[in-house]
Amino acid sequence: MRKVIFTLTLLGGLFFAANSVSAKGIIFYSYGEKIEVAQKLPPEATVNEGEEHVNLGVMYEQFSIFWIPMWNYGETKYVLINDEKDTYYDLDAEDITMLKTDFNIDFPQKPTIGFWNKIGGKIIWGAVILAAIFGWWTTRKDNDDDEAEIPNQAE
Repeated sequence: MRKVIFTLTLLGGLFFAANSVSAKGIIFYSYGEKIEVAQKLPPEATVNEGEEHVNLGVMYEQFSIFWIPMWNYGETKYVLINDEKDTYYDLDAEDITMLKTDFNIDFPQKPTIGFWNKIGGKIIWGAVILAAIFGWWTTRKDNDDDEAEIPNQAE
């Protein structure tokens, strides 16, 4: 039981200390815009007069703890992202129809987020919570069994 309480206290302390620690450069949580590549485009897909190749990406906002995604919020939208993934370009409806016709690309009307960012983090956090509950339950049960035993007296 003491191990479970110690572990939960330690994790809770790290979570609540994240604000003061994050100011020093160590990040325990993050939030804001995130972009992932949805589909690779042919080499002819360039911007800035042919200087920079781009791919089709999805932009959304995400909150994560310990670099594991917790939840996504806000609107998802299609963007063009360069190969270095440091610059993105907004798309409007006209640009999307142009991409569909010029490059013969078929993509869903509504942008979708990848499995890890959509569901993967929730599975990991669920497993961590279930493991903590299971650990607490087994130590509690072991302590109850120890208290219930009556020592045998040798005659």
